[in-house]
Order: sequence, then structure tokens, then C-alpha cells
Amino acid sequence: MLIGISNVFGMAGLYVPFVYLVDAAVLDGIEQNSASFLLSIIGITNTVGRVACGYVADFPWVNSLLLNNICLVISTVAVAATPLCHTYTAYIIMSVFFGIAISGYISLTSIILVDLLGLDKLTNAFGLLILFRGAAAIVGSPLAGAVYDATNSYAIPFYMAGAFFAISTITSFMAPAMKRCVAPEDQPMHPEALTPIDEDEEEEDEDDPITMVPRIVETCPSPMGHPEETLQTPHSNNHEVKQIESVL
Repeated sequence: MLIGISNVFGMAGLYVPFVYLVDAAVLDGIEQNSASFLLSIIGITNTVGRVACGYVADFPWVNSLLLNNICLVISTVAVAATPLCHTYTAYIIMSVFFGIAISGYISLTSIILVDLLGLDKLTNAFGLLILFRGAAAIVGSPLAGAVYDATNSYAIPFYMAGAFFAISTITSFMAPAMKRCVAPEDQPMHPEALTPIDEDEEEEDEDDPITMVPRIVETCPSPMGHPEETLQTPHSNNHEVKQIESVL
């Protein structure tokens, strides 16, 4: 639940820099082409950051949720500090930190869900989370635009986006505490807790042939038979036994 709330507020503030960063930089006297290149910087650092975060999160001793929370803290500081940037160098630094931070926030989602809920609940949880993210993303940018129209300043929309990231960070830090409060039977079963199956034993069992020992049972002659057949029964039985032995 807390992860869902965290993602709602995080996505509400995520697209504010993408939509209004260029206009804010132009109002500070930066050329249009240079201001537009800030989005390219965010995209490049985001691409590199996703690969780096995925590589780091692959180590077993790395806490993916903690790494995600660190990225949220950096995103909060970068977005909230945007109104304080008045030079092109300051905008570049902000763009680099923001691009790297949101890469971990986006790419670690599935890993965090598996750690908290288990692999069997990943599909349902991820689908609901994407639904919440989409709804928040639709609301976030228009809300920031409405605030700009009311205040005629880009500072307040960026502060608002920073506040959204701050709420997302706080709720995400609270998720491990809530996980410890869950009953043991409700916690996800990790693969390490399952008993491994020895495949070699199964292969040996399959290779061993199944042998069946035939058992010969002598039957009594039918009482409805003819006397001649009754008298010849011992000979016929012996003959049948010999035939069965020859077949075996």
C-alpha cells in the first residue's frame, strides 16, 4: 500500500521538469537551443543510470528498496533546487543528477515488488502500480501548469514537484517497517526457503528399468468339462506350464 502511495506522488512530480524545465531556463536568459539540450542531458544520464542501477542491484548484498529511496532523495533535492538555478552550468548539474536519480526510481520497480510481495504476486501488483502511476502522471503536469498560470512563476510548480517527491520518499522509507508488521504466513515465500529437488536422483530413477517377475498359477479344471478332459488335465497343465516357461 505504501509503495502505491509513494509511486502516486512520485509520478505526479516526475514529469514536471520534462514539461517546464526548458521554459524556466529560457526565462532565466538561456538560449532556446541550449535550454532544449537539457532534456537530452536528462535522457542520456537516465539511460546510463538504468544500466548502472540494474548492475548494482544484481548483487545479493544490495538492498534494492534502499537504492530506490536514495534515488528519490536525490530527485527531491534536484527538483526543489531548480528554481535556485540561474546559470546554464547550474541547470546542467541539476539535469545530470535528476536523470541519474529517476533511472533507479523507474528501473527498480519490479525488483522491489518481488522483494516485498513475492514473485507470485508480481503481475497483479505491477499492473495496479502502473495504473496508479498513469493516473498520477496525467494529473501532475496539468496541476503544475495551473499553478504557473495562477502565480506567473515556475518556482512554485518546481517546489510543488519537490514536495511530491518528498512525500514519495517518506512513504517509501516506511515500507520496510510495514513489511515487518505483516504476519509470517502473509509474507512472501522466497526461493531460498524452498527445498531443492535433486534432479540426479530423478534421472537415475528414470534410467532404472522396471522388472516384473511372472508368476505361474495352476488352475483347477472346469467342473462343467467332459470326463476325458478332466482325466487329461494334469498333462494339459504340464504342457501349458512348459509353454509359458518357453515363452519367458
